Amino acid sequence: MFASIKSWAGAGGLLASLLAVASCTEALGSGEPGEAPRAPAESKTADPYDDSPYRLGVVPLHAGFSPDPRVVSGTAVGEVPARSIHRKCKGWISETPDYLLDADTAFFNLHILGRSRSDTLLVVRKPGGTVLCNDNRSGTKDPMLRSHFPIGTTQVWIGVQDKGATADYRLGFSEVKWQSSSIPLPDTD
Repeated sequence: MFASIKSWAGAGGLLASLLAVASCTEALGSGEPGEAPRAPAESKTADPYDDSPYRLGVVPLHAGFSPDPRVVSGTAVGEVPARSIHRKCKGWISETPDYLLDADTAFFNLHILGRSRSDTLLVVRKPGGTVLCNDNRSGTKDPMLRSHFPIGTTQVWIGVQDKGATADYRLGFSEVKWQSSSIPLPDTD
């Protein structure tokens, strides 16, 4: 008798499980017999600056990139106030970013440094919209930022102090602590 009670309890539990599965399948399906329930659509957060215009180029980076520092060059132009990007930014920048940093891996501690014979500034807008600005690194005219950068496209501007001014520069990206002297000035190759 004990064994038969156990079988009935097991059969009742099995029957309840089958009914629960059947009701879930009906709720998920379209109601048409033989059609499998549809999987929910994949949710992918769009990169807000992925198709952003740029003046000079795209710098693709991934963790462990080489050479380190990665160096690009350009000429900064003072077209619009840097405060148009963020109220705490000083100086003048181009209307569109000079470069796009295209990171396919996140960076815990990435250094971005500008080198110029002129007094320049650095403005960076990360994929999430956070803006970082730097006018002068301690004791120099060279701007530098050090921060974490998520996967995605980061907009980078090198600016100048005065409206309409221009300045040749080198822009370096590095994962390691380095001296500004490891990036040559624009007119010394």
